Amino acid sequence: MTRLRHRPAPDVRVEIRGELPREDAEYARVRALETAAGLGPDARALRLRLTRSRDRSVARPALAQADAVVAGVGPVRVQLATGTARESVDLALGTLAGRAVRLREQGDIGFAVAYESAYRPQFAYRPLAQRRIARHKAVVPARRTPGQAVLELLALDRRFHLFADAATGRDSLVHRCSPDGSVELCAAGTGALPPLDLAEAARRLWLTGRPFAGYTDSGDGRIRVLYRRFDGHYGLMVPVSDGRIGAGTLSAQH
Repeated sequence: MTRLRHRPAPDVRVEIRGELPREDAEYARVRALETAAGLGPDARALRLRLTRSRDRSVARPALAQADAVVAGVGPVRVQLATGTARESVDLALGTLAGRAVRLREQGDIGFAVAYESAYRPQFAYRPLAQRRIARHKAVVPARRTPGQAVLELLALDRRFHLFADAATGRDSLVHRCSPDGSVELCAAGTGALPPLDLAEAARRLWLTGRPFAGYTDSGDGRIRVLYRRFDGHYGLMVPVSDGRIGAGTLSAQH
């Protein structure tokens, strides 16, 4: 007698933030289930987060973030925004599925992703005096070669990726250089980034209008990344060894 082994169904979760018509929320759930099924038996989990912004300064208020975990590939992430919820859902899930297939079959996602820059989420306008660090993110950098770090940055759809160099163990940063977020990769290790304090990093971030500022902390000599959040505030990424981070403050005068 032959026993058939059934793989467990992938864990599919849909999170709705903001007010959306019930039909749009249901559409998002159906499309997430269809996408998970289309990824095949290697799909372990899929999460779709749909956010509708009320900020009138944002021209593309419907933001969809899709994350999946695929066996043999690892985590894959896409974050794109359009004018309507359904369009964002279709674009994000379709891009996620294509990216996962490319990673599984060819080991990379290629460099034909510049078109996505037209759908990058926008930063909400917030007066300088109101900005603050809304999130302190402690990370334990994983040891990676620069090539592995670049692949992870692309697979996770990030603007920057903090890692520990596999050969030296030192903090390193790989990031997208193009202002529009299209693929043009640069790398910087400890010593290649300017030594700054938090206030000066924030001042440079404000003056340049870039989405993030990487720098070497003048206190402990480790890399920090101060980045803009889509709500107009800032986030601070700090490498740690045990996952703990101090509170930290940022003056509005920068």
